[in-house]
Amino acid sequence: MHLTLVAFNYQSADLAAEELNYLGHHVQLARRFPGLRQYYTGRLMKVAGKEPDRVRAAIMSFDDAAAAASAMRSDVVPALLADTQAHLKDVTSTAVEAETIVPFDSRRAGQQCFVMVAEFDLEQSAGLDAAEKHYLGTHVSIARRLPGLRNYVIGKLIKTPGIQDSRYRMAVLVFDSLDAYRAAYASAAGRELLADEQATIRNARVYRLDARVEA
Repeated sequence: MHLTLVAFNYQSADLAAEELNYLGHHVQLARRFPGLRQYYTGRLMKVAGKEPDRVRAAIMSFDDAAAAASAMRSDVVPALLADTQAHLKDVTSTAVEAETIVPFDSRRAGQQCFVMVAEFDLEQSAGLDAAEKHYLGTHVSIARRLPGLRNYVIGKLIKTPGIQDSRYRMAVLVFDSLDAYRAAYASAAGRELLADEQATIRNARVYRLDARVEA
């Protein structure tokens, strides 16, 4: 699966008008991408008391990189690019070669949810192979036991030439709400996961989205 995380600000200071255009027009255009498998949009939230440097983010998934590239050649692209240029700025994009651990089969367009995205490196004191084995065999197994976890996707970031500030892996976890996310991390599995994160996860960058399912 090919996943892309995009974060951005709006061109105008009129947040209400920009949100109306984004949700009513931009998102509707993006939903027309052929081969689009999953699509979340959401306002970015504080992390550890710190305000985000972007207003909103979107997560889009396709079967593979070829399907994503094909979508970018579709007839919806000119209108989407024009709207992006007119309304969005400070756009960042991260591509991931991903796999689904917990599918969100019951999702529906318009459904509210909470999305936590983490980009991170692995502790490699014992080497990358050992770190990968622990992450895939232990860390992921703990995370998938989180109560209320609706969707769980992991993957490796695709390096962009010239971009140095890039992590090694990404994880996307989806819950019904922020309260459900907090309850999951307060559970026995959540406490075990936090302990493993402290031991094995390094250089994390976390995004929290007050999100909506678009596809």
